Amino acid sequence: MSAHALLTRPLDDLLAEATALRAEGHGRLVTYSPKVFVPLTKLCRDVCHYCTFARPPRRGERAYLTEDEVLAIAQAGEAAGCHEALFTLGDKPELRYRAARDELAALGCETTIEYLVRCAGLVLAETGLLPHVNPGVLGPAELAALRAVSASQGIMLETTADRLSARGGPHFGSPDKLPARRLATLEEAGRARVAFTTGILIGIGETREERLEALEVIRGLHERHGHIQEVIVQNFRAKSGTKMAGAPEPSLDDLLSSADRARNYAKRKGRPRRVPVEAA
Repeated sequence: MSAHALLTRPLDDLLAEATALRAEGHGRLVTYSPKVFVPLTKLCRDVCHYCTFARPPRRGERAYLTEDEVLAIAQAGEAAGCHEALFTLGDKPELRYRAARDELAALGCETTIEYLVRCAGLVLAETGLLPHVNPGVLGPAELAALRAVSASQGIMLETTADRLSARGGPHFGSPDKLPARRLATLEEAGRARVAFTTGILIGIGETREERLEALEVIRGLHERHGHIQEVIVQNFRAKSGTKMAGAPEPSLDDLLSSADRARNYAKRKGRPRRVPVEAA
């Protein structure tokens, strides 16, 4: 289906077609994988204007979880019935903060990714959980090192609109949110045949056309490499304490139409893709 058709067709028509595609591919079966979150570090060199996860160093607090803390979280998750350990962390905080560099050095590591490899390997060896890692922009060597200790990896594309990284945009001051850098990671992951999760973030100032452009790029990546296991459609939520605390949020209809267009646009040769909706 063309981009123009997806932008102009009534929402009810798209909903019906998306439902039919879901039924064709999966019936009425809903699957999920219980996971425990392991926030390895909340430091990040980026300053996304809607983020409440990342924060600067705090006096008296460690920059990274210890290996014992990581293992304790994973074991608690396993006891609760989880199947995955989802490692969440900021993007290359050692490039911005001396506290991160000093703590990594004390841990015997040069980079956050090196420490992540160690901790994911620990969880893989000591528990029955499968590590999934979301460490941000990666190069070929980092992807390969993480592949050895994780079942899958991920990075949200969020948008292909470069203008959102300009002054006044939500990604200004966040070098790792430049679309070209994130697309390079997704492309390298495909070449390395790493199972990858990605997706779009709606409501941060992009147009409907730009959302479709991002979905088209994701579809093209998967057609070339076959490695995209999941496409998330996530809605922006305004949160206090951020620069976008007063920004308008996308409506429920906006979220539904984005998810429907993702499912319709992802269709190729009659085979629907998995398109989860992650409502914040």
